Amino acid sequence: MAKTPGKSRFSTTIDTDLLKQFKIVAALQGKRLNQFMEESIRHILAKYDSKPTAPEKSLVPRVEKRAHSRVETTWPVSIFTSRGLVEGEIKDISKGGALIHCKYLPETDRTLELSIEIPDHLMKISATVEKVRLNIDDRDKVFPSYDLAVRFLGIDVDQRRNLYKAIEHKAHRTSL
Repeated sequence: MAKTPGKSRFSTTIDTDLLKQFKIVAALQGKRLNQFMEESIRHILAKYDSKPTAPEKSLVPRVEKRAHSRVETTWPVSIFTSRGLVEGEIKDISKGGALIHCKYLPETDRTLELSIEIPDHLMKISATVEKVRLNIDDRDKVFPSYDLAVRFLGIDVDQRRNLYKAIEHKAHRTSL
C-alpha cells in the first residue's frame, strides 16, 4: 500500500472493548476510524497542552456554527421511542436545539418526540427533534451514559413562544 504524504503508519495493541466502542462512536459520527482517531489524539494533546508536531490543516479560527446562544439548565425531558420512554435531562438549550443527557440510548436514526418539563414555568413543551451529535460517556463501564445533541424541527407556535420565553428567563437569571 502506498504511503500517504504527511502520514505515518504505526501498529499497537488496544483493549478489545475500548476499540469496539471507539468504532461505534466513529460510525455514529459518520467518520472513518483513522480520521476519528486523529481527531481524538488532537483532543488528548490539547487536554494536556501538548503541541502537535504538525500544524492543523487550517490556521483560520473555527467559526461557531450556532445560530442561537446556549443556556445551561437542568430541565427534565422525556424521549418517546418505539422501544418505550427514555428519561433524561437537558444540560443546555437554545432556540435551535438542546443537549440531552440520558442513561439509555434512544434510537437516533430517525426523528424523536420530546416532552420538555420547565419546572420554573410549570409547563411542558412538546417538540420533534433530530440528532445532531451523540457522545458516549463510558467511564462507568457497567452503566455508560449518553449526551445527545438535537436540533428542533417542529414545535407548536404557542409552545415555541413559551419555550423561547423560558430560555430567555433562564438566560437572564443565569447572567445575574
